[in-house]
Amino acid sequence: MGLISTWTMIRSLSLFHLTAAYLFLTNPRMLVDQNVVFMLGESMRLPHITTMDKPSEASALLAIILAFLGISDLTAASMEEGIAIQYWLAIVPVRMTFLFAISGYSYLFKQGGLFGPKTALSQTSVGEPLQNSMVFSWGFLELAAWFWIFTSLREERRLLAKRKIEELKAEQDSL
Repeated sequence: MGLISTWTMIRSLSLFHLTAAYLFLTNPRMLVDQNVVFMLGESMRLPHITTMDKPSEASALLAIILAFLGISDLTAASMEEGIAIQYWLAIVPVRMTFLFAISGYSYLFKQGGLFGPKTALSQTSVGEPLQNSMVFSWGFLELAAWFWIFTSLREERRLLAKRKIEELKAEQDSL
């Protein structure tokens, strides 16, 4: 059993999504100017977002999506343990794949990146707005959090199976 339970991590991440949704709705600059976003962006040589000075239609859409994720994850984390473990073990790999693809895309296809344009005069790509420090930081930090949750879920599943086997043995011995 880990130091922090799986359900605590999922609920904490859900509450973070709700907090980020509120901040995107009221003051998106506060999230964009975080030190971790700046440091990860600079270390990966990604451009910093300069267009989130005040709330806009795009930040409102981000707020709605993050609020939806937060509320649905809080609901799913409060299911019965056996069902919840199976649900999260099915969902988390999909989320991790998506987050890995987003983080990889924003890094690999940036200007001067491995698959990106080599000069500033090259033709811009369709996903160029995704190649910034905020998208990379979000994808990378979410990927790390969901990987931690995934490893904890596998441990929880093992402990649940062990408990069920012990219960079956105790029931069989009582007969």
